[in-house]
Parts: sequence; structure tokens; C-alpha cells
Amino acid sequence: MPISEPIIGPIIVGTYDSSEREGIHLVRLNAETGELRRINGVSGAENPSFVAVHPSKTYVYAVSETAEGAVVSYRYSSEGETLTELNRQPSKGNDPCHLRVDASGRWLVAVNYSSGSVCLYPIEEDGSIGPLSDQAKHEGSSVRSDRQEAAHAHSIFPVPGTRDWIVCDLGTDGLYVYRIDEEAGKLTLRRRFDTTPGAGPRHTAFHPALPIVYVVEELSCAVTAYEYRANACELVPLQTATTLPEGFEGENTCADIHLTESGAYLYASNRGHDSLAAYRVLEDGRLEPLGHVSAGGKTPRSFAVFGDNWLLSALQDSNRIVSFRIGTDGIPSPTGHTLEIYKPVSLERAPRWE
Repeated sequence: MPISEPIIGPIIVGTYDSSEREGIHLVRLNAETGELRRINGVSGAENPSFVAVHPSKTYVYAVSETAEGAVVSYRYSSEGETLTELNRQPSKGNDPCHLRVDASGRWLVAVNYSSGSVCLYPIEEDGSIGPLSDQAKHEGSSVRSDRQEAAHAHSIFPVPGTRDWIVCDLGTDGLYVYRIDEEAGKLTLRRRFDTTPGAGPRHTAFHPALPIVYVVEELSCAVTAYEYRANACELVPLQTATTLPEGFEGENTCADIHLTESGAYLYASNRGHDSLAAYRVLEDGRLEPLGHVSAGGKTPRSFAVFGDNWLLSALQDSNRIVSFRIGTDGIPSPTGHTLEIYKPVSLERAPRWE
């Protein structure tokens, strides 16, 4: 691809693939045509489903989502565009499914789904992961005996403009607000909030200008908007909007949620209906439903939005990524470009490292 073409990437793709195969991929998006190109990949980790990128250095981190879970670090080299494993640490829990690096680049946080726990690791100067510094364990259950028999921490995201982190726990119907005590290397729980019983909170998205947090609920198939009052550590519910069209009666679970860079539009993915629900974001942060578009295949476990113009849909059970151009009306339209990747799960944009 000529260097003069506008390029988005590298985009790091995590998958449900075996350690013998390249389960993490480097991908680029042509920001004129929507064409996707795979650059390279790396093997060695089992089910490297979710990935995270260091905010200022060429390091990538991934979970190994297995019964005896781990977190893995990599160094990116622009010469040859490769990822090389640095080290790994046990997650001291089952099925780690999400992770993030803090803004300082000093700490890695991760969650274990099946164990319902939150992990804190120091990041060393060379990008490797230090031994587990602290772990917080959630307890409890909720109304769905098939999915909520125990705590299931599903994601952890930093709240912009604050020192807080929000953990969605699908099993307890809880939103947990943590802070990192950097001196002690500990996680401090500020507060827990209860969602609607049976909601199953999964992932969050944050408005770029307003103190609004959007939570996609896997089991109730809805998005709830909260006002986040950081000083008082309060989450005030504003609105709940369904992700499904009226009259839909099939099985469905929600997966991912993202805003455009400007905050003008929000999207949530449906697995079962296999669609992207689109919303206009009003001045007060509430949502106006715009409709649904096909996600481009089966099981959109994750998707990513780049700027205000591009959306990539990762289709776990169609083994491909599909590119969409976002129209001025906020509706994504497929470009006709796809990329075959086995069971893609997450998409994370890296800085322009070249």
C-alpha cells in the first residue's frame, strides 16, 4: 500500500485462536477506500481475545483467556512490523477477558470473568509486566441462575478526566468504581452501584465532553446512560434504550459499545440479531434511536470506531472483519471490503508508531 495513502493503524486484533497459530494480528485500514490489509501476526498465546496498547510506547498487552489465565506483553518493531513477546504473568483467576493500561503507562489492569476478580500489575521500564501487585475479588450473584450464579467481572475502563476506573460485573449486576493507590500498588474500591436486576452490564463508553457513561447490558439487550459525578462518586441513571428492533423475538445478547470521536453518535452490537444499533446523542447525552444495520455477518463480538467516519465490525462466527463508512446521518454503510481472520474478538488502535 503506498505510503502516501491515508492509513489508520496499526490496528491490533485479538482472537479466539490457539497458541500454535498467529492469534494476534496487525491490520491497517485505508481511510479513503475502507480496504483492510493484514500486516503481520504473532503466535504463542492461547485465546488472546482482548488487547490493549501502551499510551506512549511501542508495547502491546493481551489476555490469554483460558482456565488458567495469563496476561502477556509484546514489543512492536517498526522494522518488519512485528510483535515480539516480552513476558507473561498469571492472572490468578479463570478466563481473563479484558485489560487496559493506565494513562501514565505504569499500570496494567485486567479482569477475570469466571473468577470475578480485578488484577493490578506494574509495567516495567522495558514494557514487561511485573508480578501481580493486587487483586480484588467480587462476591455475589443475581437473578439469572444460568448466567449470574456468581460474580463475572467483564471489563475495566478508565473514566476520562478522573482517576477512577469502572468495572462491569455481569454476574452481580454491579458497576464497581476503583482507584489505583500508586504508592501502595493497591486497588481501592470507592463504591459499587447496582444496575437493573438481570441487566448483565458488560462494557462502557464515555462521552468526550459530557460526564456521561454509557453501559451496554448483555442480558437485557439495552444501553443505559448515567451521569457520572466524580467528586461524590455517584452514577445517576438518565435513560435506558433497547438495542433491538420492535417485535424481535429471537435470542440475543449484547456485546460492545462505542461512540464516534465527536460524541455525536453511539453504537452497540447485537449477537443473535447480528446488528449494530445506532443512536444520535442529544445535547444532554440522552440517546435518540436511529435504527439498525447488519453487522456484516455472525456474532459481532466487538467493533471499533475511528474518528467520525469509520467503523470496523469483528465477526467472531463469520471469521472476518468488515469495514463501514459512517454517513453524515450517523448510519454505517459497508464499503464492500472485508478481511478474513479466524474468530476476531477485539480491535485496538495503536499510535502511529512509524
